[in-house]
Amino acid sequence: MNKYWKNRGEPWEHDPGPPKNLNWASLFANTPNYRKLGKAATGKEKFRWHFGPMFYRGRLTPNSVKVLVIGQEGAQDESLAHRSFTGGTGARMQHFLKFLGITESYLFMNTFVYPIHGQYDENSIKTLAQSPASQIAQHRHDIFNYVLAQNDLQLIIAVGTAAKESVVSWVQSKGGNCPNGDNDVSICTGSVLGPSVKIVGVMHPGGAANGGSTAAIKASFVNAIQQIKGWLAADPTWLPVDPEATRNLNKNYTYSSAPIPFRDLPFGTNWRLGRGATSSNRKDSQRSIQLFSASGAYNAVGDSISYSGLSQGSATGYDSQFGDVPYEPPNILFHDYDTGPSAAISKLIMGGQAGLEWPDFNALGANVDPSFGYGPIYRGRFDQVKVLIFADQQSHDDLFTGRALTGDSGQHVQSYLESIGITSSYLILRVLPVDTLDLSNAAVNAILGDNQVKAVYQAIFNKVLTQNPGIKLLLTFGQFSANLVSQLNVGTLNPVSLKSWKASGSLADWQSKLLQIQAIAYSKDIASPTFSYNGERKMIPRLDLPYGTLCWQGSSGDRAQRAKISGTSQWSNDYYKIFLPDWVYDLPPAP
Repeated sequence: MNKYWKNRGEPWEHDPGPPKNLNWASLFANTPNYRKLGKAATGKEKFRWHFGPMFYRGRLTPNSVKVLVIGQEGAQDESLAHRSFTGGTGARMQHFLKFLGITESYLFMNTFVYPIHGQYDENSIKTLAQSPASQIAQHRHDIFNYVLAQNDLQLIIAVGTAAKESVVSWVQSKGGNCPNGDNDVSICTGSVLGPSVKIVGVMHPGGAANGGSTAAIKASFVNAIQQIKGWLAADPTWLPVDPEATRNLNKNYTYSSAPIPFRDLPFGTNWRLGRGATSSNRKDSQRSIQLFSASGAYNAVGDSISYSGLSQGSATGYDSQFGDVPYEPPNILFHDYDTGPSAAISKLIMGGQAGLEWPDFNALGANVDPSFGYGPIYRGRFDQVKVLIFADQQSHDDLFTGRALTGDSGQHVQSYLESIGITSSYLILRVLPVDTLDLSNAAVNAILGDNQVKAVYQAIFNKVLTQNPGIKLLLTFGQFSANLVSQLNVGTLNPVSLKSWKASGSLADWQSKLLQIQAIAYSKDIASPTFSYNGERKMIPRLDLPYGTLCWQGSSGDRAQRAKISGTSQWSNDYYKIFLPDWVYDLPPAP
């Protein structure tokens, strides 16, 4: 087994996002105007809005949640994963749940869906969080109440002061009371939330980083276990153990961490996120987040690295619905997201099928640290495919979006596809699934010549053609994709090879291929396409991206960079940054 998968399951397991037949996505899309409310309450930008909200981690299907964990807010790892509790605190709570025998039937949520600046210690922010008149509190209660409506909830765990206060507010909103307030939420009238609901509180693990006592935090966890043990003694049928878990509350509890299962994260999420500790840090006055490898360090301590500017970007090609804001997922077309491939295809493209494992890319010549994994291999759909595309890696955006070709080149490809009548019926396969932008042409071609690499791509191609026998158009973008396809058996398909967008003369090349494409009798999404392209770009459709992806992502050109060793032309193998575009960074709060 790959050492980066330890205790996480397999990377082809993934969270598809909110079920589209339920109200979760609609509830999340009704997020209040945090920036406006925060500024009105505190006189300043109280929330770290730049990388958006995060709403949950865990199960959203009916009757799947026994334990609801409530926290205060997310941090930068959560911002990158678009899921709650994926960093250090999430790892502490994952271990705690595992000790309780809960390994799947949980749901993590927070007091605030946006991170806050500073601490939760001002009266103004507490009022914003807990007042019955607060839109933020009302929205949170709507979400929590939907948890109750969908599940037979057994246990609520409040992590930290803000979470405990949120539990008190919630209980009171349902007509219950908490005699000792947030000092002891275990004596709140949990029955108003459900007949089997018990409530317990623990200190926030992050308190240790702010000068708090680790011993006191551990003691609060041990005390919570004792409370739970007592409830189980009174009713052994309460809080049953999950099928794949075990429970022995007589054992000594070790205050430790556990990694986040892959099944809790969107397909294609880089493996550093959820590893069991923090893997990123904010930079550039909230403008960027830096991701570091297993060989790197928080804030690059001990390493001297640099990036090429701030990747300002532009809004050219950006498009959204009235009511959307760029730093949130779509609020209007809130069901526009990619749930990920089927289980069989997920396993295949992640190298999970016996005999079709991805090789050790570093042994083949790749330099990037293997702890980042190989996730962003596709974009589009695996069914109803009219055009199949193989495309060279063109930017580092894919590392952060979990999907192929999402930077500037992909945005140009998107517009080009529309010009040939294709708006959604495509599948893009990236060549290769790891970062190779630092390698020479010869080094990349050597990897493509590996028999195992070709075997995996051939199996993927065969699967796609079997499911979509009507495909008549095969495109390649870039020299490496053309090279790979030339080594595959593509049957009667005659690939049309185009330059990658960043190659010299690409516009003229793309224009010259329009007549060749037009002569092919392939099915289209647009009855009478223009077959005219002049270098335009379009933002990546939200239907191509995982749930939680912000509107500005997949737009505004390349949004990510790989670091270089300072003072040299050598690429670092350990650090990447994603940058907010300037036009979003400069936006005032929405009215």
